[in-house]
Order: sequence, then structure tokens, then C-alpha cells
Amino acid sequence: MRAGRIVVVLACLAMTSAARRADADDAGGDATNTCVTCHSALPEPLNLPVEGMRHDIHGEKGLSCVDCHGGDASVMDPTVSMNREKGFRGKPKHEDIPAFCGRCHADGAYMRRFNPRLATDQLQQYWTSVHGQRLQQGDQKVATCVSCHGVHGILPADRAQSRVFAANVPTTCGHCHSDAAYMAEYKIPTDQEAKYKRSVHAELLLVKRDASAPACNDCHGNHGAFPPGAASIAEVCGQCHVNNAAFFERSPHKPAFAKSGLPECVACHGNHEIHRTTDDMLGGQPGTVCRRCHEPGSPGYAGAVTMRDSIDRLKHVMSDTEAMLQRAAAMGMEVSEEQYTYREEVRPQLIKLRTQTHLGNPATVVQAVDEAIKTAGASEASANTTLAEAQARRRNLLLPLGLIVLVMVLLYAKLRQLERRG
Repeated sequence: MRAGRIVVVLACLAMTSAARRADADDAGGDATNTCVTCHSALPEPLNLPVEGMRHDIHGEKGLSCVDCHGGDASVMDPTVSMNREKGFRGKPKHEDIPAFCGRCHADGAYMRRFNPRLATDQLQQYWTSVHGQRLQQGDQKVATCVSCHGVHGILPADRAQSRVFAANVPTTCGHCHSDAAYMAEYKIPTDQEAKYKRSVHAELLLVKRDASAPACNDCHGNHGAFPPGAASIAEVCGQCHVNNAAFFERSPHKPAFAKSGLPECVACHGNHEIHRTTDDMLGGQPGTVCRRCHEPGSPGYAGAVTMRDSIDRLKHVMSDTEAMLQRAAAMGMEVSEEQYTYREEVRPQLIKLRTQTHLGNPATVVQAVDEAIKTAGASEASANTTLAEAQARRRNLLLPLGLIVLVMVLLYAKLRQLERRG
């Protein structure tokens, strides 16, 4: 330790005052910040904090080394500037990091100086998480604040370069949870990240950049991260899929799943590798989700078949209606009102029906399908009438067109006769 401090002192004294001022300005500090002056002259990894703080939200807000690490940045001699009597805290131990960060981030009055909307209960939530609980039990491998946010170079969550930016969260969590060797002692799967990246949620978030699509923390929590229990999964999924969750709560599946200990939404849709839903999931055919529990001949099987047949019936009617409207429009007929009715009243009904299957009540699905077919039938009938009118107009044009052709033929014959006489 003594030899290391001598090296630091020599490095500091070797810096010119102009260099000190330039380095301090670059790091967002002032000319008296000897932490920056000395660490800029040191080799890696001792110079990395200075580089990181050049792009750190704390530096942007005017905070510097001593605000976190304590000490006296106005004194060049490290034996003085890094003296415990000066309040120097140095690098915190792994188990001390939550409290280290919480000194500021759990202080509502202090944090209001920078962002009044920023939550200040992160430390409290952390101690309720699996990470926090295991840390209190002495586990030195669990994640703390710096595991997710970084150390020097921390950025707000709304910046694309941040480690906790929505699209970066799966990779950040996967840094530990996808490492089979690191996670071996916990006896939990390590394929969550790989599965997630094959899911519809990842397609929306990572490919289509839809920030409303969920990442790991949207389901598990962030500071209070905890795996949801079987009975609470519908509540988690229901934060986004509100109607599906409301129907499921009223369905016969709710008490049945509770009795069997099944994890609600996950039983049918999976968890990390959730694929886009299709009508092929519903019904009595082999491979459908319903067949996992309902054998042929059972009431559940019959209900699944009824719901699937009803939806297929509506899709068939919708296909005919859409084709009829397209034909009428191609013939130049005015069908905008019928197209509007189909687009705004019939098509949304199919989406609602697919959601309504979570109620597990075939009668309500059949009733809703009948109503949708009635609306679609009205649009199709109107389009059919318009097509009939267009065809009638074409037939009515045949006689005048025939007369015109006949006159033209007679005129042509007369002209030829006059030419021969001439």
C-alpha cells in the first residue's frame, strides 16, 4: 500500500498545472480536483474512473469523486487527500454498495435537487428482492446497483447507451443469468435471455423498437426483482393484457388452475419464449393448447371445438365480405360506407372474440360471432347490391354499343362502295 501511494504521489507531481486544469475541466470538476489530476496519469485500471466520469450523469449534474468516495480533492498528497480522517471511503465492498448508493438515492430531499420525479425507494425495494435477500445472507455473487447500472459512466435509463435502457435490459440481466458456470450453484435455468430473444416481446422491443413491449424488469421488477408466484402471474401479465386478464379472472380456468397450482397465463402461453398467438392454438386438433388438458369427449374439449368453429365461421364470412367489397370498388362503385363499417365494426369483433376466449364460455363466443356475422352480412349484402347494379349498367350499355358498332360497319361499307365507284 505504501509503495503504491508513493507511485501515485510521483505521478501527481509530474503533472503540470495546465494539465491539471484541462483534465479537471474534462471531467466536469474544477482545477482543484486532484483525484482527476492523479488518476489521469495512472495506468489502467486506475485511470478508468476519470474516463467513465466524462460520460456519467453524476458528472453532468456537477458531482465529482469526493461526493461518492469522500476525501479532500484539494490536496495533492494522497496520504492526506485519501485519509479516513478526511471522510475518505474509497472503493466500497460488494455488500456495502446498496447502502453506498442509497446515501443519496434514498434521500428524497437531496434527490429533489436533481429530479423531483425520480423514485427514492430503490434501496428499500432492493432489500425485498432476491438479490437483496441473498446479499444479506452473505452471497457475494448477487447483483447490486453497479452490476446493472455500471460504476463510472452511469447513464439515465432513457438514453440508448444506458445499460438499463429498455432494449439493453435483456443483455444486462443476461450478463449473469445467461452464464451457466456463474449461475450453476443456484440451480436455475440460464436460457431465459435466449428464449426471450425468440419471443414476440423481443420482436416488438428489439426489432420494431416498440418501447411499450416488456423486457425482464417489466415482469420481474427491477430494484425489487422477484420471480412471480403461480397465483400472481395473471396480475403481472394483466398489467398490459388487461382484457385477457379480466376474462381469465371470471373463467372456470381460474379456480381450476389455482387448485392444480398451474401458473395461469404461462400454462398456455409460456413465459420467456412467448410466441405471437394464432387461432391454431384453440380447438380440438392435436397440437392445440386446449388438448394439453382436455381430452376428446370432455366438456372442455367440446367447448374448445365450439369456440374454434365459431371463429373460423366468422373468418370465412369476413373473407367473402372483403372479396365482395374489393370487387365492387374495382368496378368503380361507391362502397366507402360499407368498407368503413367492415373495417371499424366487423374486423375489431374478431380481435375481441380472440380475447373473449379467455372467458372459457363457448356460448358467449357463439353469440358474439352471430352478431359479427350479421354486421358482416349487411356489408356483404350492400356490396352485392352494388355489384348487381354495376352489372345491370353494363348490360344496359350493350344495346347502345351494339347499335353504334352496326352504324360504324354500315358507314364503312358505304365508304368502300363510294371508293369503288370513283
